[in-house]
Amino acid sequence: MVIRKLQIILEYLVILCIIIEFYTPYTVSTLILRVTQFLPIFILLILISISRYSIKYKENLYILIYLIGAVFPLLTLPRDAYQGFILRYILVLPLLWMYIMLRKRISQHAYLSIFLKYSNTVTVIAFISIIMWLLCSVLQLIPPTAIIPFEWGDRTTVSTYLGIYFETQSTSLFGLPSWRNSGIFNEAPMYNMILCTAFAIEFFIRPQASKIRIWILLLTILTTLTTTGQLYLILIAGWYIYKKVNKRHRILIAILAPLLLIGGYLITNSIIENKIKTGGETSVNDRSEDIMICLEVGMEHPCFGIGLVTSKGSNLLWHGKEFGFSNSLFAIFARGGLYALILYIVALVFIPYCYYKKYRDYRWLFTMLCFFLVFSFTNSYAKYLTFLFLAWGLSNINLKKGKIT
Repeated sequence: MVIRKLQIILEYLVILCIIIEFYTPYTVSTLILRVTQFLPIFILLILISISRYSIKYKENLYILIYLIGAVFPLLTLPRDAYQGFILRYILVLPLLWMYIMLRKRISQHAYLSIFLKYSNTVTVIAFISIIMWLLCSVLQLIPPTAIIPFEWGDRTTVSTYLGIYFETQSTSLFGLPSWRNSGIFNEAPMYNMILCTAFAIEFFIRPQASKIRIWILLLTILTTLTTTGQLYLILIAGWYIYKKVNKRHRILIAILAPLLLIGGYLITNSIIENKIKTGGETSVNDRSEDIMICLEVGMEHPCFGIGLVTSKGSNLLWHGKEFGFSNSLFAIFARGGLYALILYIVALVFIPYCYYKKYRDYRWLFTMLCFFLVFSFTNSYAKYLTFLFLAWGLSNINLKKGKIT
């Protein structure tokens, strides 16, 4: 019982570190940044040790192969980037993989526990942020409690409310100047990724879905005012309607598919046009230019890229231009080449698909596809949140189901 309580506390601490490490103003503090980067390593070592880890497990061979393969991207890095690469790809990712694999051997419930804790934590953050967004940013009933240093884009300071909500991105809401709900994150798109990931876990994975949690996450995604979030919810709504309609009526949907596709196109086009009209044209152009630069870099260095972990100096720029900021897939191709890109696609898409083909269980596949969708539009390939889902995918490399309890 004591060990179980300790596991619960430590898993929540790991999740909290993963969330804070994911582009939050807190990490302006070097101390907090270091704590969120290194504390998960020590916690995972404790969790693995109390989970009775054994080197006899067959799955360890896959981890050993991965660690041997991880040496090759390390050779492409400048010396000052070694620490960052070792921290992320040789310590955090394998430890997460190892722990999730061990939990899977216990039971399906134990296997999912850390992801359900992630959803629980994000739901609490979402509930707080949506209240603070309404009271502080929309109605402006509560003044900021402090102005803190902020290192993101051109801004050097940001308003905060008790340290649990930050105003980081302004926008236009119903023609009036307002703020996006960015919660405790540097930008609304980053918060949107956190929310969409939790929403997918609630919608597909949790054994007993909670309507309250789903509605809190859904409404908070809408308040981020992000194009990706709106399109994400449209896709989820389409899937939900399809599942609710009985098989007879699905034939009617198939017949009406061309009209539905046209309607979906018009809605999507309207969302994108609205983004451009509200000042998003520069963002769209910057993203397009960034993709072209990433392709150029990747084509010149197709095998291992120019270095998977960035460091100060030429590794950050390409012919004087910063690149790799718009999305993860093209950034991985430019920085890690096809070698790294294959790892991400195999873990996030290929293994879940093979698992689905074997067991016809769509829930995990759809959760991973939802993550892959928002991951593709957000630069997050080297963040601990992405490693959590990479580890989740890799833990099923043997295509075996966990014990049902």
